[in-house]
Amino acid sequence: MRRRLLVTYLTLTAVLLTVLEVPLCFNLAMNEFHHAVFERTDEAEVLAARISADPAALSWRQPVSAYEASHPEATVWLFDSSGRRIHTGDKELHPAGAWQGSVDRALAGERTAPLDYSFTTTGEPLLVVVPLARGSEGLGAVAVVAPMGSLRDRMAAQAALLLGIAVAGLAASALAAIPLARWSVLPVLRLHAAVRQITKGRYGVRAATDDGPAEVRELAQGVNEMTQRLVALLEAQRGFVANVSHQMRNPLAALSLRVQALETVVPADGRHALTLALEETARLGRILDELLQLAQGTESASGTIAVSVRDVVEQRARAWSQAAEEKDVTLAVTGDRVVGRALPGALDQVLDVLLDNALGFSPAEGRIVIRTSSDGEWVRIAVEDEGPGLPARDRENAPHRFWRGAQPADREGSGLGLAIATALLEAGGGRLTLTDAVPHGLIACADLPAERALPQVPSAASRFTA
Repeated sequence: MRRRLLVTYLTLTAVLLTVLEVPLCFNLAMNEFHHAVFERTDEAEVLAARISADPAALSWRQPVSAYEASHPEATVWLFDSSGRRIHTGDKELHPAGAWQGSVDRALAGERTAPLDYSFTTTGEPLLVVVPLARGSEGLGAVAVVAPMGSLRDRMAAQAALLLGIAVAGLAASALAAIPLARWSVLPVLRLHAAVRQITKGRYGVRAATDDGPAEVRELAQGVNEMTQRLVALLEAQRGFVANVSHQMRNPLAALSLRVQALETVVPADGRHALTLALEETARLGRILDELLQLAQGTESASGTIAVSVRDVVEQRARAWSQAAEEKDVTLAVTGDRVVGRALPGALDQVLDVLLDNALGFSPAEGRIVIRTSSDGEWVRIAVEDEGPGLPARDRENAPHRFWRGAQPADREGSGLGLAIATALLEAGGGRLTLTDAVPHGLIACADLPAERALPQVPSAASRFTA
């Protein structure tokens, strides 16, 4: 927005300078040209008067020579009453146009002084013809031919000066426009910064409503009201999930105990149904626990902390090494020691979800690799397995709540794992992405906002099971 204001200010300034200085440049050029014409006309009339005072033969030579000596850049033409040129001077200056017509008019008693605009740009010689007369008797005509190159050079210098003034004015306008534009958009920038913080999950931030024009203050008030409503809805949702989970836990525990107590009284042909009931009760307990985690994962990201990613990854890999060994899966960690920002304990839970999924779909003698890296803005933790992978459509649906794709026969789940991981990451300003592995498998990438690099420590790959 600031750039647009600057472009607008400078464009208007450039147009204003152009509208003012182009006519001024032409006006100065016309003034210079007319001044030169009037000056040469006056000089020609004075010369004609001196010649007409003594029209005897050769009496014109002295005033003509004196004029040419004082004006070395000009020359004088002298015509008798019949129009015959009797003196041409020592220069061959040929003015453009039908100069003979100007001489004829002068012999008829008219003065000719060109006032057209062609001389202002072409720099062609200037011809001024004045009649020679004594009383009513026409004696001839005198013409002053003066080059206009110097006039053209002066006009070019004036145009360059005006152009320099315009450029300097534009630069001064730019210097003045930068702080003005910053001051103009400052309330909008503050509102934008507040909205950005809110979109990152910092719902305690509010836009300032006491600064800027009325429209911006009204918009800031609307943003604050919308944020307040959003916070109320999120709190209601979290409270509902948490309360329902807590309220159902005790009856569920009691139900599980009573179902287990039936083992001694259920006949043999009903044992299978009892086993199924116990499994469903356990599954319901897991769902309640995961719902609680999901409710906690939607908390604000204002409490994010710096996390040593490689240390957390190695810790969780050690915790899952026994499960990996039981499935004959190699679990390895590699990458850089980097620091990201996340909610306290969130990365541990996210890695538990990703490693649980990777182990659940990895074949025997498979390999799971956890890689850590950073591009300066994001810290990435990539968990790559060698399982069957997911089609593109399933990768889009996998982070949704209660979504379950094709599962191995021995795998249990509620479809909330990736939803919890996504919620925990997004609440801390991070993100979760799923991509294909080559030649097969899935890469689950948890991205955290980068904090800073740890002190230089040689990176090494770690293997926890073989």
